[in-house]
This record gives sequence, C-alpha cells and structure tokens, in this order.
Amino acid sequence: MRIVSPLIRLSLLGALALAAGCTSTATVVSSGNGPTIAQAQAVPYNGPQYRVAISAFDYKAAKGAEIGGGMADMLADSLFNTGRFIVLEREHLNEVTQEQDLSNSSRFKPQTAAPIGQLEGAQLLIRGSITAFEPACKGGSLIILSGNQACVTINIRIIDAATGRVVNATTVNGTSASNTVGLVFARGDMPIGLGAYSKTPMEQAIRNCIEAAVNSIAATKL
Repeated sequence: MRIVSPLIRLSLLGALALAAGCTSTATVVSSGNGPTIAQAQAVPYNGPQYRVAISAFDYKAAKGAEIGGGMADMLADSLFNTGRFIVLEREHLNEVTQEQDLSNSSRFKPQTAAPIGQLEGAQLLIRGSITAFEPACKGGSLIILSGNQACVTINIRIIDAATGRVVNATTVNGTSASNTVGLVFARGDMPIGLGAYSKTPMEQAIRNCIEAAVNSIAATKL
C-alpha cells in the first residue's frame, strides 16, 4: 500500500475544501478616510487640520479601571476618521523611534532607512478622565430616560501644547438609550480592556459617549 505523506494529505484536503465551495469568514473594518503617505507629508504645519495627540484616559469611577487605554484608542480612531484632524501616535511612539534607530544603523541599506528628525509635534493635547461608568444607571447627574440603562461620563480637556493652557473643557454623558450612533467610528470589535462589554448596553453607552465627544471636539472653535 502506498503511504501518503502528511503534507500531501493536507494539500488534498485543502483542494477538496475549495472544490466544495468553502469561503473565508474574515472581514475587514476600515474607515477608508486616511491620506496616502505623500498627502500626509504635504499637509502644511499651519494647515486647517490640527495635529493632536491623545493620552490614555484617567479612571476616576468605581468600576472598570482597565478601560482608559481602550477609550482613548476609540477616541483617536474616531477623530482620525472625521478627516478633520492629524492624529499623532504617542502611546507607541517608542516603536517608531526604535525602528528609526535600527534602520539607520550600519546593518541596513541607507536608502531604506526611515529618516530621523521628521517626527511631528502636536498642536493640541487631548486628555480625558472617566468619572462615571455604570452598567446599570442609578441616577446622579445623568439624565435617565428608562430603567436598566448603561451610563458613561467622561471629562475632556483640550490643551494648547505651546502654552500648556487648557483651551476647552467639556463633560460628555453617554447612555445606552439611543441607537443612533453615526459612522464616525468604524464599528468593529471593542478594544482590549472593553471586550467584556461587547454586545451589551455598556457598549452602546461607550460608543455614544465617544461619538458625542468627537462631535464636541470637532465643533470647538480654537
């Protein structure tokens, strides 16, 4: 009897699966609003789009202490998707600088090295703090339209990087009452730290809160 190797067996199984009409279940969620590299580099430093850097949110509520980074990520993605801001990476900026240092070492082709000295500074710093995070609202300063709602409150501060002055401070309340969140934030999976709230009223409250924060920041006259 002829012995079929495991590699050939796997190839045959793959071919049979394709012949049976199997299709991929993978999906891609993307805003599609990003500029090309050339377009991004061509934007003037004093152009109409503000260069912003977003810090991880401070957590000052009673529950969910690991959610600050995830909510900051959602805000950064949403601001980018509006096309009205140049969002600068700060949380993982060390990875960019490490790549620049590595590629400019003698081990790499000089023509492929990322140039040093072209990182961009932020005009505005956006900081947030989470002051309420309730999977089941109990009242307080939030407006509750019906029972069994989830509630999130964040304070947003916009800081002028040149002077350190706070130029805008806004409190944003979000509840799960409304399902009318727009398309500013690509509705993919929840970020790390927020996955436990996926497909719950709290997810809707978080998304509504982020949406309201983005609208507020975009409308701010600076």
